[in-house]
Amino acid sequence: MVRINQVGLGLVCLLFLSGMLPVTAGALQGLAPEDWTFSRRLGDVDIYRQSINGSGFPAVRAHARISASAKALYAVISDYEHFRDFIPSVVDSRVLARQMSTLTVYQRLGFPLMVADRHYVIQVTDNLDQADEGLIKLTWQLDRQQSLSLTSGRVVVPDAFSGSWRLAELEEGRATDATYSIHVEPGGSLPAWLLLTASERYVFQVIQAVRRRLSGDE
Repeated sequence: MVRINQVGLGLVCLLFLSGMLPVTAGALQGLAPEDWTFSRRLGDVDIYRQSINGSGFPAVRAHARISASAKALYAVISDYEHFRDFIPSVVDSRVLARQMSTLTVYQRLGFPLMVADRHYVIQVTDNLDQADEGLIKLTWQLDRQQSLSLTSGRVVVPDAFSGSWRLAELEEGRATDATYSIHVEPGGSLPAWLLLTASERYVFQVIQAVRRRLSGDE
């Protein structure tokens, strides 16, 4: 199973899911490619950032070429029943309902360094039914109402969590131009620069985890 260094993962988890404030649905979808500013390269993954109206914290995007078809890549990033086998910190992931192009998914995240587990329900939508040949899009948004109905105990429900994947097939299916984007809004006095650094590293780790899953090298 792919894992981030425990100290680094604890920092990401603490920043990523502690006391988030609501984020406007569709904030990421409203950003055009030219809206993003290049930040740095990690390995062969280009990292971008962009400010969001009304937020003090930027969205983060990872862009990479992955040696697999768009359909093969989609099969991995939509395999929610097995996320705990390869996505960092996921300890439970289940599909609760399916309705046309939308899935209702429950997930629980387990963290080190005395950080409480998080769990939530997200609504995941794809464009498979309407997709152009070789172009697949997938987005998700926290279902706040269903998340708050979960039995919590010591498990915390985040206030917001959204993101997207864009998969454009290349070389007649031998590769895919993959773009993974997230936006988070932490509460409290956490500095924006610290969240940005952790988020940039996190999206890189997710790209690498997906690559390893595709190659069978977890």
